[in-house]
Amino acid sequence: MWRKLITRSRPLPPRASRGVILHAEGLADVGRDEGTGQWLVTGPEPRLLLTSASGCYLSGWVLLRGQLNRRGTDFTTVLFAEIVAPSGTLVEYHIPVSLKGTILELVNLPPGVVRLEFQPMGGSGSFELLNLCLQEVNAVGTFLRRVQRVRHIFNTKARGQREKIGLHWHTPLRGLSKSYELAGRLRGYQPSLKYSQWLDHVEALTGDDRKRIDRQIKQWAMRPTFGLLLFAGVAELEQLRVTLDSVQRQIYFHGQVLVVVPERELADVRALSIGSDWLCVHSLESLRCAGAIATSGLAECTWWMMLLPGAILAEHALYWYASASLLDRQSRVIYSDHDYLDASGWRVDPEFKPDWSPELLRSSNYFGSALALRADLVATVSSAAIERVAMALANDVSMDSLHAYLLRATERLPGTQIEHIPSVLMHLPRPASDTLPGNEELSIKPVQEHLLRLGVEANVRVSAHGYCQVRYKLPAVPPMVSIIVPTRDEFHHLHACVESVLAKSSYRNFEILVVDNQSVEAEALQYLTALHARPQVRVLRYPRAFNYSAINNFAAANARGEALCLLNNDTEVISPDWLDEMLGHLIQADVGVVGAKLYFGDGRVQHAGDTVGPGGLAHHLHSFLAHDAPGYCGRAVQAQDLSAVTGACLLTWRKLYEDLGGLDAGNLPVAFNDVDYCLRVREAKRRVVWTPYAELYHHESVSRGKEDSPEKIARARREVRYMRKRWQSILHHDPFYNPNLSYERPDFSLSLSPTVSKPWLR
Repeated sequence: MWRKLITRSRPLPPRASRGVILHAEGLADVGRDEGTGQWLVTGPEPRLLLTSASGCYLSGWVLLRGQLNRRGTDFTTVLFAEIVAPSGTLVEYHIPVSLKGTILELVNLPPGVVRLEFQPMGGSGSFELLNLCLQEVNAVGTFLRRVQRVRHIFNTKARGQREKIGLHWHTPLRGLSKSYELAGRLRGYQPSLKYSQWLDHVEALTGDDRKRIDRQIKQWAMRPTFGLLLFAGVAELEQLRVTLDSVQRQIYFHGQVLVVVPERELADVRALSIGSDWLCVHSLESLRCAGAIATSGLAECTWWMMLLPGAILAEHALYWYASASLLDRQSRVIYSDHDYLDASGWRVDPEFKPDWSPELLRSSNYFGSALALRADLVATVSSAAIERVAMALANDVSMDSLHAYLLRATERLPGTQIEHIPSVLMHLPRPASDTLPGNEELSIKPVQEHLLRLGVEANVRVSAHGYCQVRYKLPAVPPMVSIIVPTRDEFHHLHACVESVLAKSSYRNFEILVVDNQSVEAEALQYLTALHARPQVRVLRYPRAFNYSAINNFAAANARGEALCLLNNDTEVISPDWLDEMLGHLIQADVGVVGAKLYFGDGRVQHAGDTVGPGGLAHHLHSFLAHDAPGYCGRAVQAQDLSAVTGACLLTWRKLYEDLGGLDAGNLPVAFNDVDYCLRVREAKRRVVWTPYAELYHHESVSRGKEDSPEKIARARREVRYMRKRWQSILHHDPFYNPNLSYERPDFSLSLSPTVSKPWLR
């Protein structure tokens, strides 16, 4: 009803004649780039002083409007108004900004404003602030502005997403001002939520939730049983009690708990089991006997979990694991998100994980210990492995041994049998140190043994950030790679690209196909002519209108290599082994595409893989991150499976490229063709892998220019419409970007309206 009502609202009236143009002056932690005129952030709290020619500001409801273009990682925007009485009082206004940088926000300024300050962003980066002004808005204008925003949210956001922030169909009828504020929370850039705020807003179970869960459990014809293994000693007795208390508080619990302790401490810990038919205590030594498992009751359980002393299960954890196992009877591994408990017991540092990524599990145990294994899988892996995990946990090097166990458990499973629950169901005690064990051999041994069992030849070492770096060995006769470089003019970029490939690449079995799309500049033409004499370079002429997809398809048809590397002419090689690294991943089972890590000229990250859906369509992950920063959960420095990678540097098999019809020249002549290709590769059951160890600079499409003409704008809109229609099912759930994270912007910030499907609400 509301959508119909507000759709009929009148268009906005002409802009008010009274307004104040605001001029920005640097106040703190900002400076000017003399070359570009942009502002540079030089400290943690950038501030601008906003002045007007008259020295006066408006009061009451005003419209703050302007354009704020930013490069950075924290886009929190705040307006500060200092008022006369009491002197020095600052009133804060958090300003939502669209993904395109548009500021269009109603602000109620109090009388007596004597000073305005503006925080354009947080953290490092740069920004451009254009046409900032205040405009007086009357009551009618204020009403219509609010209607317009609320209408937009009702027309573009799903009902469930709106209702999670409190915006129901009846909310605008009860208060348009509150509805406007709520709708602003779903605008592209809102201040990021702290985890404590997110927990209060999103996660807590309600009484109605518990009733629904109870009703659902009573309807289950089959009830999964859980065997919980804990390894502890007397020194961890208090932590053990905390964990056992969380088990007792479970909404759903059918199963047994086995606590394993050293023999000398058995009597002290066994006292905990008195009067509990669900709890059994055994010594570490007796675990080697098959009878210990049998007498504990774990042998009859359908699912096994391993807990650390001090770990707390969310009250609905086992219910959710059980529900997931019943919903998909093929599941054999189920893992969930987790967070940590600080010294005061507060929940901190959530790890919202991607869905199943075999490459990421080789880089690190991203599952953690928040997981359940089906009993028949445990039996397949063998009891010896269970003992090894037990011994490892007892000796406080659990993560390496658990990593080894999980690699063994998952290496023969199809991905459909490994399920991820996108909810924090376990709270872990914070480890004493964030560093890995000092023994390098111990850290890489699980991955080495895993690859050996699979017959995969590779060298494994610990990376600079403490993760496992796998360098896959290439065959004795490595495949030829055809590197396709489309170009038009821009001699300096083309020269830097081609010469860096020729001079720096350690992998030598390649050809470069430079595809000239109507160059006219003398310097570029001269260089193209000179390239004819280079033995590894061929120059192809493409005399038709610019169509990135068609140009690459044309070059692919003329390529001699078994593999194709799409490479922008505005890239430069950094790491000499970039092709060795990418090709090593490409030759692995089921891999169809490999992408590289790209940097801006100033060394900040430009591309660390692509996500599809967050931000509206497709966006680079970790853009503008510092060069060597680990990123969210270390994912900017670990090889992993992703939905897509950029075509600025993309490696794929030529036969696969041909079988899939190459890039889509009809629907996607300029943009999103690389993402579309990656999604079609995944649709064909092949994997897309991104590696941080193949590094290049990328100067961002300098040859093509901006989308600034009516024709380019119309074409860009057609491409967006096509992508949204073709991949609408994917846009709502990128398997490698957790649904608890913001889909308004692709920066791993927490979502105000997570799209998690809760089993008791299905």
